Amino acid sequence: MEGTAGIPDRELKVIDGPFCSGKWQFATIEIVAKASEEKFEPLSVVTTGAPATLQLVEAGTDVCSARVRAEAPAGIRVRACGA
Repeated sequence: MEGTAGIPDRELKVIDGPFCSGKWQFATIEIVAKASEEKFEPLSVVTTGAPATLQLVEAGTDVCSARVRAEAPAGIRVRACGA
């Protein structure tokens, strides 16, 4: 089974959030490093929808996409884009 592009098929851990506004959510996650690995750079995740049916909007080190800038509530936009 193929995963979602850009999201590793590894154990993930939420390290900040989730922060919610309306139907939008933002969280920072990290890949859980194995004993012999260095820590990975944290990834940001933006989703929308009800908790049981979340839809991925963006995931990665830069989630400030055109959709996030245009559609996300102010609080999510600030977390994702910094302004």
